[in-house]
Amino acid sequence: MKQLAWTFITVFMIVFQMKFAIDNIKAGMFWFLLPCSLVICNDCMAYFSGKAFGKKLINYPFMKLSPNKTWEGFIGAYIFTCIFAFVYPLILVKFRWILCTLADLDNDPSGATCEIDKVFLPEEYDIPPFFTGILGIESVRMLPVQMHSVLLGMFASLVAPFGGFFASAIKRAYDIKDFDALIPGHGGIMDRMDCQFIMAMATGVHYTTFIRPKATCQCR
Repeated sequence: MKQLAWTFITVFMIVFQMKFAIDNIKAGMFWFLLPCSLVICNDCMAYFSGKAFGKKLINYPFMKLSPNKTWEGFIGAYIFTCIFAFVYPLILVKFRWILCTLADLDNDPSGATCEIDKVFLPEEYDIPPFFTGILGIESVRMLPVQMHSVLLGMFASLVAPFGGFFASAIKRAYDIKDFDALIPGHGGIMDRMDCQFIMAMATGVHYTTFIRPKATCQCR
């Protein structure tokens, strides 16, 4: 029975969630690179923020399962990840082939002829009157995908780390600190992947729900 339980957990955590990662690649490399980078940014910023400010501002323990994790690291990672999520799409959109779907790249690997989704094209947004008086501007020009990226960045900071906490439980059960020691004190490649699966699934659901063009019904 225990083996059956582990089989179901493996199928759900890897096979089921990897389907979303594959679908993200088909939708365009942008939707694969973005969530991967957000998780890496959050993981690294949590480490550096925790090292710099850990247990200096908040003495209350963050989680007994992972005693080295701190509130300062969690909050610092949230702030830096959201900033990174806002800026990073501006870099990715400079490479046209990253924005193309896999089907478009099959026809033209350079991506020169693929149709760019409107979320990657800049639009003008009105600023609410309350902030207009503070900022001194009435509108701002930005990419719609930047707002989507910030939402995913918030998810990567608030929800995705719990994938890491689950991995921590597995490591504690086997009495090991990290899955590897490639990065001293920070683990290895597998330690960087513990949040990637749930982030890929969240990105796939977000893309399918809010971004992917809806097919027009040909019903009669």
